[in-house]
Amino acid sequence: MDGKEFNDWKNFGIRVKNARNSTGMTVETLAEKSHRTENFILRIESGKKSCSIHTLYQFCKSMNIPADDLLFGGKVEEKNYSDKEIIENMINKCNEKQLKIVKDVLIAICHNFEDISK
Repeated sequence: MDGKEFNDWKNFGIRVKNARNSTGMTVETLAEKSHRTENFILRIESGKKSCSIHTLYQFCKSMNIPADDLLFGGKVEEKNYSDKEIIENMINKCNEKQLKIVKDVLIAICHNFEDISK
């Protein structure tokens, strides 16, 4: 950025939306976790609104993503994530304790998969 003020809010918004979608998070959930309104989130994601450092921090904390990824992430294009991609993204962000919980839940429900597919 060479000392210039950040002004890439359109791409920032796309990166926020992609980060949110990559973990299956709804606008409502991000709004709750970041203590913002749904309308505010939608305006950020559409590039119509900028945000403060505090809001950036809340987004990063809520989505477990580095600020650099939202501010300066790579190629920017809206992406629709498959269920498998969302699950993989969520698992990749888990710590060991969270992975154990996910494993225990999967073990508890896997025996029901046959019943679900009928």
